[in-house]
Amino acid sequence: MDLTTIKCKVCGTFESTSIDAFRLHGINHCIPSVARYFGFTQEQLLEQLQLHQQQQYDEITRENNSTLIADSSSNDNLPNTTTLFKSLIKSPYIRQTIFYQIKEIGYKIINRHESYCGRDHVGKDIIKLPHLGMISKFAMPWNFIKHYLPNKDKVLPKRRWYVISRYCSHQNATLDTLLKLLEWSPDYDPQDQFERCHQNLFYNVASKGHRDILELLLKRYPNIYMNGKYSALNVASEKGHLSTVHLLCSIKGMYCTPDAMDGAAEKGHLDIVKYLDQNRTEGCTTMAINLAAKNGHLDIVQYLKVHQRAGCTTMAIDLAATNGHLNVLKWLDNNYKTKVGCTEYAMDMASENGHFQIVQWLHNNRSVGCTTRAMDHAKSLEIFEYLHRAGKTCTSLAMDNACLKGDLDFVKYLYYNRTEGYSEAAIINACTSGNLELIKVCHMNEVCPPEAVDAAIENECSLDVIQYLDQECTINGLKYAIYKDRLDIFQYLHRRYPNSTHMWTRDVLDEAAKSGKLDIIKFLHENRTERSSTNAMDLAENIEVTKFLHFNRTEGCTTDAMDNAARRGDLETVEFLHENRTEGCTEEALWKSKDHPDIYTYILSNKIVSMESIQNGRIKTLPYEKNQEDNYEIVDLINKYYGIKIN
Repeated sequence: MDLTTIKCKVCGTFESTSIDAFRLHGINHCIPSVARYFGFTQEQLLEQLQLHQQQQYDEITRENNSTLIADSSSNDNLPNTTTLFKSLIKSPYIRQTIFYQIKEIGYKIINRHESYCGRDHVGKDIIKLPHLGMISKFAMPWNFIKHYLPNKDKVLPKRRWYVISRYCSHQNATLDTLLKLLEWSPDYDPQDQFERCHQNLFYNVASKGHRDILELLLKRYPNIYMNGKYSALNVASEKGHLSTVHLLCSIKGMYCTPDAMDGAAEKGHLDIVKYLDQNRTEGCTTMAINLAAKNGHLDIVQYLKVHQRAGCTTMAIDLAATNGHLNVLKWLDNNYKTKVGCTEYAMDMASENGHFQIVQWLHNNRSVGCTTRAMDHAKSLEIFEYLHRAGKTCTSLAMDNACLKGDLDFVKYLYYNRTEGYSEAAIINACTSGNLELIKVCHMNEVCPPEAVDAAIENECSLDVIQYLDQECTINGLKYAIYKDRLDIFQYLHRRYPNSTHMWTRDVLDEAAKSGKLDIIKFLHENRTERSSTNAMDLAENIEVTKFLHFNRTEGCTTDAMDNAARRGDLETVEFLHENRTEGCTEEALWKSKDHPDIYTYILSNKIVSMESIQNGRIKTLPYEKNQEDNYEIVDLINKYYGIKIN
């Protein structure tokens, strides 16, 4: 039988005709490499696999009504790590789960870095990113990039240079991929400081800890600018890149400031603090101990006290107390001849953040006390009671905040033990908490203001709560109902308060259009008589809303409609407006659509913007703007379609 040789689509290098060989290749190479790229270690994979194995065992046990749960979950019955991984990967259910987990982790990491048009990203989305975003924004590996990288002659030189500089500064950048990119664009030269994209390159790479890339830049481009506006050594120290700090300290003339050790101390990098102390002369400031204390880095506080003879200020106690580091407080108290002081801020913030032991320690060891903020913002009833017994004071804000927490016991304690009372904010805060019992208690003693209904809507309380409050809301309440897509609230308020002039204004339909809530727009169109404005179509969120307003309303729109559609990357709406209306757009549509080549190409190729508008617009100031690289392609197309050349 003739077997076809198949190439692995993950790594692009492995080829085989054997399914078993492919399986082993995936187990031993591709799955671990993909997981590593997204920050998912093999140990985490195994933990997930063991969890799913246990779940499968439990399902089998329940189905068979057997007594095998203990046996199947026993560590003695689990295979060793290698066998477990290879055996479980054969299960379709487990295999599917692994890839799902990796995909979800990829989404989280990518979206943490940058959200492009508010969407999650998979490979097909990344490929479509404009301006080689797969390289500059996501730093994809060469095995991915090489399949979609255009010929260098099809990419503007400035775009290529910008993309490579951005890649070097990305946390996922690797030396291997950079070398391939330099082969693709051999004219790349970061020594040219007149190109804005090269400025601060050395600093940016140092901040990501890419020592190997720094070494390449220094070797290949010896005149690269190292001491720019910001100190590379300072940022590498703060970020904890010890190897990079070693390299930078070996370069003659590399400067830094006391901020280097201060930053390393704040972030807990003891190894770097020691290295700077032993190899540099800049030292540190009192902020080193202050910030180390803030973050609970007692080992650094101790080291600096001995080796730098560094002092500290009241900020050390204040910030350590704020973040709950009792061990740091005690050490500072016991190891400085002159007692380290603090301010009222220490107990105020310890109370607000729920650090009861800190509050007790400060009360027993410091005489400065606290302000009313400590009780007003006490995180727990336990802390509040302690401060109450200690004779501290509060204001009506204490009850207001207890209502905001939704803590009925807290509110009762205040009601029976304090005399400060509460303000109108109490019932508003109770509605914010969503605790119906608490709302009822507050409602018995206070007239419900419209803002309380606003708060209930904003926090997605049920319609029963809204009906119980029996009060109209403000225009803000209706806006919250729009954002939460609560048509039921619109229907109720329309029945209950049909003639309210506080709620029913022209802004309501405008806001619904802006949020793209077509069901609410239709309800307002069919049941209310208030007119809207051109803002409705100008700010319409999508094509469906735009079409409905165009065919069913008479308010019309302005050039803002197409400008905004261009800004959000909505080519369909841009085309619809161009084909069905006459307002057109302004030259701002071009610059707002800088990340959407299909849109600015459509606008320029159809010459929707006038020659005069472009000539008198932003191109006059473009050469002096900071982010010129965003508009390289637009400038090139303006020259192509309008014959306007911009230097």
